[in-house]
Amino acid sequence: MADFTALITEAKVEDLHRVYRNAKNAFLCFTRLADPCWVVSVTDGVDVWRLELDYDELDSHRDLSGVNTMNAFLTKFRDGFASGNLSVSRSGTKVTLTVGTGASAFTFDLYEAKAADKKTELQTVLFRLADQATDLNTKLNAANVQITNLKAQKKAGGDRSALFDLGPKKGANPAKAKPKKTGMSVLNPSSRKRKAAKGVEFD
Repeated sequence: MADFTALITEAKVEDLHRVYRNAKNAFLCFTRLADPCWVVSVTDGVDVWRLELDYDELDSHRDLSGVNTMNAFLTKFRDGFASGNLSVSRSGTKVTLTVGTGASAFTFDLYEAKAADKKTELQTVLFRLADQATDLNTKLNAANVQITNLKAQKKAGGDRSALFDLGPKKGANPAKAKPKKTGMSVLNPSSRKRKAAKGVEFD
């Protein structure tokens, strides 16, 4: 059954989970590998309904759905979980899980789990969700530290730029030109202009 396990793993349907809610109830739908089977489960937090599928049983579901290949079947199953296209209906000790919409949807009949299986399924999904929450929290903290460091670097870079700006502006003359006094010589600013000679004036 190594090939079947590889098939489930490669299709990335070994640890799916999604919450489905209707007007009255909420259900957690999830999958897991339990070599040599693939298990599809639904729980309302108290009771558990499950279905174990080996390759032949899963292939029967594929055939009934009209999908040509197992890979295509599992891909559509995974996409249904990812997009939230699920519905759950309960009837007595049976739950029907529908994955997808319209005529191409897949349906699975799940039955109430025995006490030992119920405990196993609840433990599995509980610790899986706890691990994922911890992992997400770790990634969030790392991202916040990175953002803080980037802000500090940006601020330090801004402060250095401000220090450089304290020097004289390029092309600017630090000494202001003194205003010219009227009547002073252009060649020798400290002496007055000489008036041009007019010659002898006769009355």
